[in-house]
Amino acid sequence: MSETTVILGAGLAGLSAAYHAKKLGKPHQLFEREAREGGLVRSERVNGFTFDYTGHLLHLSQARSRGLVLDELGLKNAFVTVERDAWVYLNKVFSRAPFQANLFGQPDSVIRECLEGILKAQGSPAPSGPENFESWNLRNFGEGIYRHFMEPYNSKLWGLHPSKMSTAFMGRFVPKPSLAQVFEGALSEKPKNIGYNANFLYPRRGGIEVLARGFASHSAAHLGHIAVQIDLKAKEVSFANGRRQRYGQLISSLPLPRLVALLKQKPAAIAQAASRLRATSVMNVNLGVSGRDICSKQWIYVPEKNLPFYRVGFYHNFSKELAPRGASSLYAEISHAPDKPLDKKKAVAQVRKGLIAMGILRPSDRIAAEFVTDIPSAYVVYDDHRAQSVGTIQAFLKKQGVQSIGRWGNWEYASMEDAIWQGAEAVGWKY
Repeated sequence: MSETTVILGAGLAGLSAAYHAKKLGKPHQLFEREAREGGLVRSERVNGFTFDYTGHLLHLSQARSRGLVLDELGLKNAFVTVERDAWVYLNKVFSRAPFQANLFGQPDSVIRECLEGILKAQGSPAPSGPENFESWNLRNFGEGIYRHFMEPYNSKLWGLHPSKMSTAFMGRFVPKPSLAQVFEGALSEKPKNIGYNANFLYPRRGGIEVLARGFASHSAAHLGHIAVQIDLKAKEVSFANGRRQRYGQLISSLPLPRLVALLKQKPAAIAQAASRLRATSVMNVNLGVSGRDICSKQWIYVPEKNLPFYRVGFYHNFSKELAPRGASSLYAEISHAPDKPLDKKKAVAQVRKGLIAMGILRPSDRIAAEFVTDIPSAYVVYDDHRAQSVGTIQAFLKKQGVQSIGRWGNWEYASMEDAIWQGAEAVGWKY
């Protein structure tokens, strides 16, 4: 039997698995369906503008991560540290993010409602059983913050009402300021070092694909290889081009439902569990604007229901090298799902109209570059079925000697740092 470790998917998790397998001296083969590595950690050059597939900022919370990326991969001079400058657009007002700690600037009635709500919520007992995302918000932030921001923004992003979501995704992603911080943020506008993304790393030039290329330079991936079947008994992967590859260990970073669909042998219960997994897709509209700096902010959360996008970001404020001199570049993200259809032909026009309504674009602005991506399963939905379904599938895969890793392999809301270490651990790397 082959002792080769086969890795499916050359996104960040797969690239890290291959990199660490090489360091361990493990025979391995890395396969990628696209024409180049990186998955969604990729960038495109269009008319002098550099666009990522969507906003990708590198948050490294561990010293070992910085050592790996900056020192081992030799990217220390490629990245710069950037201080967060994130905002919320609500009630035709720009307030700093996170909203729950930065009420200053909102209408007096909104600030009053939010402060009264969080005061009233103080001391609310935690439930004895599982808690949904709506009840968690009401218990911790009160009715005002929930009604004005948390409910509309999260409904818009996830395509699911918070009452239908679990709290399993939150972790470090939903900051919970102290009561004193909430009141301080209502009385004055000051940047606050709250949340996991208070600062981040970003390449000086070239976009976020610099990170993927750092890993890929150490790997020899087989590109253009689309997996069409996995024979668990024979321990063999078949590809659309006719190639077959035996394996001793199989590591997949493919989306979990796609991996299950490839399995030649699978119980009906596994197929049924995969059918229950839900995700929200994202259409990302990238625009290059010539002639002026359209916005000084890095990104803006947009809970307003009358605007099509939930977030707008500005590449040229991550690095000036991403746009020609005197120009600006942005991305606008619109979520959609089968039960929340999107008219993709009208999306770019809707984005421009929305940005004009916000005062970011002018009708006279010249769009010098456009790059649109549609990302399926961009955000995994944490509904009532996710935990049990993922657990059932992963337990089955483990018995078959298959590891499913990464944001989509684990069907989870995770960071690039998480993907890197899942790839390393999958091949047995220890620190």
